Amino acid sequence: MAQSADNHASHRLLDENEQLRTALESALEENARLAQERERLLHRAAMLSSELRTAHALTDTAQPQADEGEASAAVLRPQAKQSEVEEELRVALEELQVLTEELEAANASLHETNRLLDARVEERTRRLNQTNEVLRTTEASFRTIADLVPDLLWRTDAHGRATWFNERWSRYSGQLDEEPLGWGWLDAVHPDDRDVARAEWVRAVADCSTFQQEFRLRGAAGNYHWFLVRAEPTRNIDGRIVNWYVAGTDIHAQREALEALQQSELRFRTLVEGMSPLAWRSRSGGHWTWCSRRWTAYTGQSERDSLDLGWVEMFHPDDRGDALAAWARATLTGRFELEARLFHQEDGRYRHFRTRALPVRGADGRAQEWLGTSIDVDDMVQLSEQQDVLVTELQHRTRNLMAVVQAVTMRTLKGSETLDDFRRCIDDRLQALARVQGLLSRRDLGTRVAFDALLREELSAHVDLDGDGKAEQVTIIGPPGVPLRSTIVQTLALALHELATNAVKYGALSCPDGRLLVQWDVREEADGRRLWVDWRESGVADMPAPGSRPRGGGYGRELIERALPYQLGARTSYAFEADGVHCTIEVTVPDESEWRMTHG
Repeated sequence: MAQSADNHASHRLLDENEQLRTALESALEENARLAQERERLLHRAAMLSSELRTAHALTDTAQPQADEGEASAAVLRPQAKQSEVEEELRVALEELQVLTEELEAANASLHETNRLLDARVEERTRRLNQTNEVLRTTEASFRTIADLVPDLLWRTDAHGRATWFNERWSRYSGQLDEEPLGWGWLDAVHPDDRDVARAEWVRAVADCSTFQQEFRLRGAAGNYHWFLVRAEPTRNIDGRIVNWYVAGTDIHAQREALEALQQSELRFRTLVEGMSPLAWRSRSGGHWTWCSRRWTAYTGQSERDSLDLGWVEMFHPDDRGDALAAWARATLTGRFELEARLFHQEDGRYRHFRTRALPVRGADGRAQEWLGTSIDVDDMVQLSEQQDVLVTELQHRTRNLMAVVQAVTMRTLKGSETLDDFRRCIDDRLQALARVQGLLSRRDLGTRVAFDALLREELSAHVDLDGDGKAEQVTIIGPPGVPLRSTIVQTLALALHELATNAVKYGALSCPDGRLLVQWDVREEADGRRLWVDWRESGVADMPAPGSRPRGGGYGRELIERALPYQLGARTSYAFEADGVHCTIEVTVPDESEWRMTHG
């Protein structure tokens, strides 16, 4: 603004000087005209004086030579001429007098104009000196300020050629005196940035537009710092650019911090994208600002749709209220926790997720943003539910097993004549129970123990079976995978154990000619599906007579004929035929859907 005012004053001074100059030239021209006219009149007066003297001379010479008449005529002619010349001379003298007066007046006006001009010039010179002094003071102040500011400052002419640099430029770059002038400052620009910096500067000067560019400048020690260089033109009162002022701000620390932040952000995003949890960022209140690609891949929701509160749509409708309520609590507790169901695009169903978030706090302790993750815990939830089922089943099975062991022990003790008989029998029966427990523990969750597996397990404890479940003296025939209810497995296994043990000790498997055929099938009856098992021994020579006491104490027969019907609701038969034992057992089995699950 000060420079604009100085320019205005200079233009006003020039206008006044031009007016004075014009007035002075007009006065000089008028004086010159009057002087010329005076010279002309003086010349005319001289000529008239000469003519008058000539007329006087003619009059004097004409008088003595002529007669009276001729003399009188001769005298009259010069006198007339003299009078005429005198009259012209008088008129010329009067005009000369007028011109002399006008010339004196013009000279007086010229002297006054010169005096005024001298006074004005003196005043303008004084003002110019004052203005120059102000300008010198302003320039000195500007240079002082320019050297105090932390920026590198320089000035160029209207064409962009540098004409001045502040002291800080010299201290930073090491360029001295005239080195940076003109285009020399470009030598301090990093070689990789130089062409772009020059091209942009030339373009800005040509377009008379603001210049702003980031490039590296070399320091005196040879190191480079990033600078933000900006330039604005200054214009005169006519709007014409007279020079440019340029400022270079050191942004090296900020740029390094920004690059470090960008690298940190890149590492963060790389880490987040490589994590299995779904990650996101949010403002307070659950207004998301970003989500990871895993979120979009898992839910099918785009990042744009997830922003603000759009993410809520991916939770189960019954859980959305809980999610918003959890954010309300997080504002007070400083911790966000939620277990809810989240939609899985690939499966087309909702899966259980555990979502947690913590605030990122600034120096003032206020939450600037929240970082959160959502972890798929659906398998854990399912396993936990299955574990609960297993624990319940295990508790039930343990109670049943203890009851069975107690009953078997008491019955074995009752039927044993000696302690050795008891030890041997109880050991066999407990091993049979252990084999059943092995089957129950090996089965997959949700499946049931199949009858053929139970039969093979028990027979294998006494004879060697091939892959088809056959041996030299044993044949088994029936559909595979018939499922058994868990509540009947242990008791049915004990019954098969007693039949197999008696067959090895006294029946078909105790003699070379004996044979064992076990057949089973599933029959549809009015009260449900039933497994029918037919145990038939043959080739036994010394079968007990009907009504005689059973061999081995009769525990197996009692178990089949009494315990199975009582505990399992089974229908059984047990008979000594001519060549071997014949036993049938019918027990209820699960329906067809449970059977398919066992097969699958």
